[in-house]
Amino acid sequence: MSSALKNYQTLILQPEADWNLFQLSLEIGRIQVTQADFSSHHQLVEEIVGKIESKIGPDDDTYSVIEAINQTLFGEYRFSGNDRDYYEPQNSLMTSVLERRKGIPITLSILYREVAHRVGLNLRCVAMPGHFLLKYRMPQRQLFIDAYHGGQILLENECHDLMESVTETRSEIPETLATASNRVVILRLLMNLKAIYRQQGNLALLLEVLERRIPLMLDPLPEILERGLTKLSLEDYGGALEDIEYYLQHAQDTSMKEVVEQQID
Repeated sequence: MSSALKNYQTLILQPEADWNLFQLSLEIGRIQVTQADFSSHHQLVEEIVGKIESKIGPDDDTYSVIEAINQTLFGEYRFSGNDRDYYEPQNSLMTSVLERRKGIPITLSILYREVAHRVGLNLRCVAMPGHFLLKYRMPQRQLFIDAYHGGQILLENECHDLMESVTETRSEIPETLATASNRVVILRLLMNLKAIYRQQGNLALLLEVLERRIPLMLDPLPEILERGLTKLSLEDYGGALEDIEYYLQHAQDTSMKEVVEQQID
């Protein structure tokens, strides 16, 4: 096991409530840059937080704090959504997001949530279908923040409109805007990378993603099989056999098991 994977597993072995999504997203960056040094990334975030704090006072309301975050993150530091190259893997790697100042909804939301937390604004993640938002619960309503679009504030009905524009379907059930657990957020971030590396045919990096997803999954069998087949393609026959045999021992789908058994031969 690589030191990068060990660092990641050390973090996820902590109680899920204690996970720091920002730190975990940095560790995921080691998928591409194994020996990454995060000191400059932490320094940049500290600098951003300092600038935000200089703009707010102890009596400022929630809207003023959000405005200060938006002015700093998207105005001064020019973070933005990467519309041109949305499916680049760098958009899902926090190390690259901080260096290039471009990302996708989930990575920009994780960054936004981190700096907001440091200035006293506790936001929750919303893994909405087709998009990713943050929310803040107020006494009479919930505010939603779209970090991908410059920290735009949305009300609940506007979130449903956004979902419809992105996915061409509309759902107004409460679960659509429910708070996402830390585990769900990290699995979704890794799912983005999995889809990209699979589409690129980059099996070595696909394997790194699977190694990080499997420990988090409630039903990891399908991805254990995928890991085994990926190892097979990479000519790691011992590792492939171990994963495939584990799948055969625990899978219930007999038709799929017959197909997999051919791989063992």
